[in-house]
Amino acid sequence: MRAHFWGLLQGGRQLLAPTPVTLRHRRVWLWFCLTLAHAVLVAVLMWATITEGPYHIPDDARQHVFWMQRFAEPALFSQDWIADYFESVAPVGFVALYRAAFWLGIDPLTFNTILPSILVILTAIALFLTCLELCALPAVGFAAAVLLSQVIEYTASVASGTPKAFVFLLTVLFWYGWLRRSQWLTGLSVILQGLFYPPTVLISAGVLALGLVERQAGGRWCICRDRRLWQLTLGGLAIATAIVLQYGLSSNQFGPTVTLAEAFDMREFYAGGRAAFFRDDIVDYLLYGRSGLQLQSAFTPLTNLLALAFPILLCFPQRFPLVKAVRPQVGLLWRVLVTSLFWFVVAHRILFILHLPNRYVGRYFILVFVVLAALSLVILIDGLWQTSCQKLQASSPLQTSLKSTGIAIGASSLALGLAAILVLYPLTYPGYPTTSLARGQTYELYEFFLSQPKSLLLASLSSEAGNIPSFTGRSVLVSAEVAIPYHQGYYTELDQRTRDLITAQFTTDPTVLRDFIQQYDVTHWLLDPFAYNPDFLAGNGWMQQYQPEAEQAVLALRYGKMPVLAALSDRCTLFNQDNYRVVEAQCILAMTE
Repeated sequence: MRAHFWGLLQGGRQLLAPTPVTLRHRRVWLWFCLTLAHAVLVAVLMWATITEGPYHIPDDARQHVFWMQRFAEPALFSQDWIADYFESVAPVGFVALYRAAFWLGIDPLTFNTILPSILVILTAIALFLTCLELCALPAVGFAAAVLLSQVIEYTASVASGTPKAFVFLLTVLFWYGWLRRSQWLTGLSVILQGLFYPPTVLISAGVLALGLVERQAGGRWCICRDRRLWQLTLGGLAIATAIVLQYGLSSNQFGPTVTLAEAFDMREFYAGGRAAFFRDDIVDYLLYGRSGLQLQSAFTPLTNLLALAFPILLCFPQRFPLVKAVRPQVGLLWRVLVTSLFWFVVAHRILFILHLPNRYVGRYFILVFVVLAALSLVILIDGLWQTSCQKLQASSPLQTSLKSTGIAIGASSLALGLAAILVLYPLTYPGYPTTSLARGQTYELYEFFLSQPKSLLLASLSSEAGNIPSFTGRSVLVSAEVAIPYHQGYYTELDQRTRDLITAQFTTDPTVLRDFIQQYDVTHWLLDPFAYNPDFLAGNGWMQQYQPEAEQAVLALRYGKMPVLAALSDRCTLFNQDNYRVVEAQCILAMTE
């Protein structure tokens, strides 16, 4: 029995042992197949969650994908200010990919549900190969892919199918190209980053520059003299520079970018605002939200905390022999951390030219900690199994033998527990997987709008206005979902529209209501169950950004003043169900003349 147990431990250690860096090796191929199988399982689970309802869509797709319905029907969103804006800020490669899918017969909203699953599988493959380059331990590649898939399922960034969904894949692809010293793959990955998610280019440029600094055996740092690495670095930096210059010199009709001084004066950037950024507590400001390091993301799931054990394990190569398999290339990870922190600081210094500081840390920290946690996990398991083997081999009196056997069983059980936690941890999280879906509830309302002309323009302060463009292909004048205040040329118009809409919806003057409808060519008006509830309006963070209009509306309702729209809506209603009412604007015009 004891010999059989010892044999099992030895077999387990053999599965974790170093291998040649090639997929042709049988053990590497085994771990690769396990990685791929797990990725496919996660991809199917993600797809099933996203498509579980008829009117479900990833939250951010309501901004970045809805306008692509124009591919099939150019008449949709005609002269739509909001759709034009999101089309203008969409990365070229992102749009091209969705357009290619459309040419293949997959409409954009359907492709949006498929794309996250594709990215999950491709990212797992790229990460496995990258980890193989870092340590020649295929089990680490499997563990890293499992941990990253859990991160993906917890954070919902990949599930969005928007530009940020490509960060993990394109970053890992760059790592793999750099580790392989492949000029074409490194250059291609940087180009793809520029086409799909440009901020990633700055991270890669920093890694390229730091890659020329290496540590010699004596501990002294010096400039690398590897000609091949210099060629790779200069080529990659040239591509990165061209991409940055292209974005920096290009103009946007919806610019300029909001300045720090302007943001200080906007309610939108404070607690409760649509783009909450500033915080009273400096610690919260630097650690959380759009302004912070978001370290909590790096340690989600909690198994990523194992990354902190890696530097300690390196100090005990005799007790944890697999640390000897870690190659010098693992230095890539500290280069990523240093670069991320650098651009985080720069982004803070020149707010909001580089957009949000958290875009330069969160996901890159996640990747680094995932790889380190995977390394720690495999090294720990092997070390525990080694301890078990050593105790079972010890020759000693019976009492000592029983003690050794107990220690061996305890160590091996702990190792199996760590392995089980790796795979089963998500079962402890009730909301897994997190896909951050917008779930439409008013099916009949969407079907009604689908029956209306494509030129429809809806005015509404209801939260449902954020769903209408995606679910029905019809334009809205404003909505909280698209009230993004980073480009003044866009947001100034949206701000004015929202203020005018609040004034018109609660006015007691028929002329004000009529002028609003004529000015914006509104065709329909949507009123929800809370449209004239003063307490709900007072607690609506989005509406309360627009002062004094919002406060005047609340006061008017509390003083019992009857808005013109409320008085006339009964006679001009086209749809009325579940307390949602659609009012015809032309009827309102006729009634107020």
